[in-house]
This record gives sequence, structure tokens and C-alpha cells, in this order.
Amino acid sequence: MADKNLEALEALIVKIVKKLIKKELRKLNQYSLPIVTTEVNQQLDNFLETFATPAATRFPAEILDDVDTSSLMNISTKEDVELERKLRELKFKQELRKDWILFILKDVIVYATTIIFIFIFSGFYLFTLIQKS
Repeated sequence: MADKNLEALEALIVKIVKKLIKKELRKLNQYSLPIVTTEVNQQLDNFLETFATPAATRFPAEILDDVDTSSLMNISTKEDVELERKLRELKFKQELRKDWILFILKDVIVYATTIIFIFIFSGFYLFTLIQKS
């Protein structure tokens, strides 16, 4: 059963690769790029023919078992969706806290300190003017 699925998967992959390569070749030919000549096109066709041989497309089942498909497949369970939602909420709260901390540091403390410094400096300057006169 697994061998039939494996062979069907291999045949599907070969068919997709062939279609994609031919599509890209048509795009290159459409724009008349000098890179792809008829000789290169023939070589690629020969490559596609040799690529589809059964000897070249045999993959051991162990290799397919080792392939990490978690990044390729998006099968989400309810628990995964719930965890993703909670993670997004935590990230949002963390960003909100960071924004508030930066607001307090920048707008409240720095600006208030600057204004107090200006008042102290102008008061000292006014005091020295009054003392001289």
C-alpha cells in the first residue's frame, strides 16, 4: 500500500517538475532571451526524459519518513489554533507594555526633566540679574 502511494507521489512530483520546467522555458522563449537556444532546449528535454526513468525516481521509504513536512503542511488542530491565538495576544500585550514604558521614559521623564532644568537655569539667570542691579 505504501509502495503504491510512494510511486504515485513520485510520478506526481516528476509530472509537476516537468510542467514547471517547460513553463519556464516557454517564458524564456517568449521574451526571446538568447540564453535558451534550441540546443539547450533539446538538452533539457533529454534531461527530463532521463529524469523520469524508474531507476532515477526510486526513493527509499526512510528518506521520505525523515523529511520534515511540518513546515510544508498547514494542518492545524483546535489546540494549535488556540495556542497561536494566545501567543498573538501575549505578543500584543508585550508590545503594548514596551510602548507604554517608552512613552513614560521619553515623554514623561525626559521632557519633565528638561522643563525643570530650563526653569532652574532661567531662575538662576534671573537671580543673578537681580543681584547685579
